[in-house]
Amino acid sequence: MGVPQAGLTWGLKRSFVAYVSRLRDGGCGAKDGGSVVDGSFFHFEPAEPAAAAVGDPASPGGASVGSAAAQPDAPAPQPAGSAAAASTGDDVLRFRGDVRLVGHAGLLFVMLKDPWVEFTSAGAVLTVVDVEHWPDTSMRMPLATLEPAESVTGEGLRMWSDVPARLTEQGVELFNEQYPAGQPLDPVTFAVPVE
Repeated sequence: MGVPQAGLTWGLKRSFVAYVSRLRDGGCGAKDGGSVVDGSFFHFEPAEPAAAAVGDPASPGGASVGSAAAQPDAPAPQPAGSAAAASTGDDVLRFRGDVRLVGHAGLLFVMLKDPWVEFTSAGAVLTVVDVEHWPDTSMRMPLATLEPAESVTGEGLRMWSDVPARLTEQGVELFNEQYPAGQPLDPVTFAVPVE
């Protein structure tokens, strides 16, 4: 996917994205820190760039990366509030951006807003703003469980590449129950600046 850059890059589930793009009224929008890269990947920039330098997110002095919103032909969402942007500890990497996929005259609607990678004793969880509580951006939903290996540091970045991801029980509804819990999603790559 080209030169490594700070942020989170994810294809979500590219077969699903390809399906949406084939719909006559299907579309995808990205803004507020979100973008489409290499044609079929979504990139979310680090939140609060000034605070994005990290050590080991599993140890003290670790990570700190936050918030924002995208949708074709829809009212622009408001930026995340201070509750969503507040630090939750050294074990969370925060990214900002808003990606939305729409189709079927609005019956299909998927919003990925402000993904965070939250490290746990069992691995990590990728969470997003919970669309069910929109426009309250302080409520989050675990979308995917992650299995990160050791990070690699180089070119001023600490990077986790091609991290396996699986759909959570809570994430099933985001896809209108088309995929079961545990369904493999596209691998996730994320990187944050290091001092």
